[in-house]
Amino acid sequence: MMTRPKFLSQFHIHPLLWLVLFLGVITGSFVEIAIIFCLIFIHEMGHVGMALFFRWRITNVMFWPFGGVMDTEEYFTRSYKEEFLVVLAGPIQHIWIHVLLTQLMAVELFPVYLLEYAIVYNLQLLFFNLLPIYPLDGGRILLLLLSYKLPFKKVLGYTIYLSVLCILIGLSIATVNHWLTFHTLLLAGFLFIENRLEWKRKHYVFIRHLMARYHQPQSHSNRNLLVPASSSETVNEVLQKFYKGRHHQINVQFDTDSSATVEEDQCLRAFFERKSPHIQMKELAKIGYT
Repeated sequence: MMTRPKFLSQFHIHPLLWLVLFLGVITGSFVEIAIIFCLIFIHEMGHVGMALFFRWRITNVMFWPFGGVMDTEEYFTRSYKEEFLVVLAGPIQHIWIHVLLTQLMAVELFPVYLLEYAIVYNLQLLFFNLLPIYPLDGGRILLLLLSYKLPFKKVLGYTIYLSVLCILIGLSIATVNHWLTFHTLLLAGFLFIENRLEWKRKHYVFIRHLMARYHQPQSHSNRNLLVPASSSETVNEVLQKFYKGRHHQINVQFDTDSSATVEEDQCLRAFFERKSPHIQMKELAKIGYT
């Protein structure tokens, strides 16, 4: 029995997309649906290609009727440069596609109505994916931008809050302008469910981010950040003040107006090695292990 190569086994088509393709065949709109799928496929392969370039581990690529999702354990554990490039590699595909389609309009090799359909949907897909709604590309960009100015743990929650707010605003605008369709409701429902799942997973994502820092300590050449902490604060509370892409030094203030500096790797080792997330910073400063 022939089996698919390991890489191809990571690609999956959602049953709903198979249904849409089937309906396209029996309703005579298969070509239009095939165009949509090709655009979605190229978009997602942009993400996949850039992720493979940086040697990310891709666990799954799922294609839906209204987009694709690349699952990987590397998000939020790599550098800003890598994560921005992987996210932008999807939307940027629509730029050269738009140029190609407009050139094809000039040479008249394909029916004009199909090219016009492809141009319109290509632009819609580009702008839709740039909306600040997680897990769309715009939502991922929003998360990365927020993490420049806010602790990573807070960013995870704020991104979901803003995503849900944007979905509600979008539904309100669609309702007022009579644009609300079954497809719109289906898409909004999908995005609500995804944000609900991300809310439930945010603690796991945060721990995964910390574990990546633990296994690959942040270089002191990164932007250093001095984090103030009281002597009674726990390691867990201090870790929640950590920023993505920064190296932290914790300034522990004692009641006697004296202070001590604790490096971030000491907090991470207390959390993962000693299994002591609730140890107070005054105790960690006294231990002073390296």
